[in-house]
Amino acid sequence: MKILVTGGTGRIGANLVTRLLEAGHAIRSFVYPGDASRAGKLDAFVGVETVFGDLRNPEDVSAAVTGVDAIYHLAAAFQGPFDNRQYLDINAMGTLNLLESVREHRPSLHRFVYASTEGVYWDARVNGRYFKEPITEDMIGEYPNMPYLMTKWLGEELALVYHHQYGLPTCAMRFSTVIEPSEFLNDAGLPKLFLYSAAYKTYSDPKSYQMSNLPPDDESDPDVQAMIETLVAGWDGDEKLLLCLNPNGVPYRQHFADVRDIAAGLALAIERDEAVGEAFNLAGAALFDWGDLVPMLADRYNMPYAEARIPFMNYFELDLSKIKTKLGFEPVHDFASILETAEAFKRGEATDVIPTGVMFGQTEG
Repeated sequence: MKILVTGGTGRIGANLVTRLLEAGHAIRSFVYPGDASRAGKLDAFVGVETVFGDLRNPEDVSAAVTGVDAIYHLAAAFQGPFDNRQYLDINAMGTLNLLESVREHRPSLHRFVYASTEGVYWDARVNGRYFKEPITEDMIGEYPNMPYLMTKWLGEELALVYHHQYGLPTCAMRFSTVIEPSEFLNDAGLPKLFLYSAAYKTYSDPKSYQMSNLPPDDESDPDVQAMIETLVAGWDGDEKLLLCLNPNGVPYRQHFADVRDIAAGLALAIERDEAVGEAFNLAGAALFDWGDLVPMLADRYNMPYAEARIPFMNYFELDLSKIKTKLGFEPVHDFASILETAEAFKRGEATDVIPTGVMFGQTEG
């Protein structure tokens, strides 16, 4: 098949493209003109056509859709230099432009796969996410945060409505937080997720993402402020690991996905007809429990660690029963696999992962 991949040079897109090429497909990679730093990432691969365009431009989108047999819609505004209106235009209206172009130019399309997010389960009224039971696909939150989560949820709704209303063969994959192993370690070779300095940077800066997204009631909550003050005061300038605790004292626990598991799940969406009209959780074998991993990492790197309660709640696992049963998905990359690949990158060894490179909106150095 000829497959359009929007965001084909991104951290997920490039690794999906190589998997699709191995399966014998031809690829058209749709790249935003402003993301020039990664535009040539796929140039070395035979069978890849790179086209430039803006999802907000119906003419660009229609040209990209013409002649393809399937579409993976991965491109989105994310942590880039966009305001809320631009997020809505790119993530929601951009998806609408694609769907309308399919109706007009490719009504016999084999599949339209929409990249959604675990964030559809979060609620803007709650500072974090704490779920005692695995999250199933019917547990949609009422108010996903603006701008990214809400606009991605709107795109998912559009994709599925176009199946039910117009018969387009769409499906949605709700990704857990994706890890690309080349980004997992810092310059010193330490796992960024578990470092005290990372938490200190977040909570000592009122302009940071999590601080700026505190629900209004939490901004003045004395318990929240006490946790932040204790966390900031515990930083002495010497790097250490941090065993993050929820406000109730339970260690952080979060479901991640290696980019290779995400690519494997996405590939199944065009191979299995059971995907049509459905939304699926898509996560990896990487279920991180800070209570287990931080002491292990302290031994591995011969580093001290501290414990601290964090005002942002983080305890959840995605239920993968549906994607395993309907599509035959089996994730394989756990914490050990991610760390092994990350350390191979640091040693300059070849791996089976295409590194992300400079993300849009960032500069080198």
